[in-house]
Amino acid sequence: MKTITGLSRWLNVLLILTTFIAYLAPYISPTTFWPISIFGLAFPLLFILNFLFFLYWIFRRKKYFLLSLCCMLLGWGHFSSNFGINGSSAASEKNEITVINFNTRNLLHVYQYKDKEKKSRHVKEFENWLSENKVDVFLFQETSKLYINEINKILNLPHSFQPERKMVAILSRYPIISSGMIELNSINHLVLWADLKVANNKIIRFYSLHLKSSSLDREAIDAVAAGKVREKETWSGVWGLIKVYKNHASTREGQSEKVLAHIRKSPYPVVVGGDFNEPPTSYVYQQFHSQLEDAFCTAGSGFGSTYAGKIPLMKIDYLFYDPRLRVLEHEIDRQPFSDHYPVKTRLSW
Repeated sequence: MKTITGLSRWLNVLLILTTFIAYLAPYISPTTFWPISIFGLAFPLLFILNFLFFLYWIFRRKKYFLLSLCCMLLGWGHFSSNFGINGSSAASEKNEITVINFNTRNLLHVYQYKDKEKKSRHVKEFENWLSENKVDVFLFQETSKLYINEINKILNLPHSFQPERKMVAILSRYPIISSGMIELNSINHLVLWADLKVANNKIIRFYSLHLKSSSLDREAIDAVAAGKVREKETWSGVWGLIKVYKNHASTREGQSEKVLAHIRKSPYPVVVGGDFNEPPTSYVYQQFHSQLEDAFCTAGSGFGSTYAGKIPLMKIDYLFYDPRLRVLEHEIDRQPFSDHYPVKTRLSW
């Protein structure tokens, strides 16, 4: 029993040290030292393991539970950006808007089934979902103009902005006073902005962005998801995912700096929605969160994961808002229409 206790204690210490490294990820640029960002990716799993050790030591009636408890308390800010405890639904207000952000993956899970019966069922479910959502501003990523037109037949939002051959769009109930694009050298990865006149005396600038995707190899993900730790394919897959993330993390840092510089010049309050391809324990997230509020942190509840693929607990889609605005409600709508979940927020001023 002493041997088991000693081994458990050292494993716990190693886990805590690893978790502390993950805590540093939001504050160290990937271009300065990229391995730190890999630890940040693992934060949800590390936190869960610390909690399990906490329960284990409590069950064993050992004071070592204080190690895991202190570790979790020190990382509470990171935890609250991944797991919401502030969920609420405020009453309707006169000056409020509903915003949805959604990376549709060009609706592969809706319109592009070969099976006609399955396609018909999924299209009907998707169209019903659109009809049920009374939205004022819809921010899209990875959505072609063809599907934006199909979507807007149901939403019937009178104002839109989507440059030709681009896969990012903004649909609005309110007039677009001015708009523009921040190029990120891709038809898929770019940023659109639009100034919307939401009231006679109120203009809000909305951003719809899609930062560089990690373009993760599906076979590598399958190998990792299978969890066969003794097989060469699994470790090859892990290393492949790490290399891809390393190569693209610094690109996203440069892209985010470009977007944040644009936001700082905005004469109006801003709302930023998009697929950031970065978790809350990342340098890019911290740069945005240092200027804007994360709607999930303010009013979210439960796990904040927005990625519906095989990598679990990934929160990479966000709605950030200007501190001059207020969040009334926030929801991650876990619908099966994409490998991302729609993110919905009610805002007021």
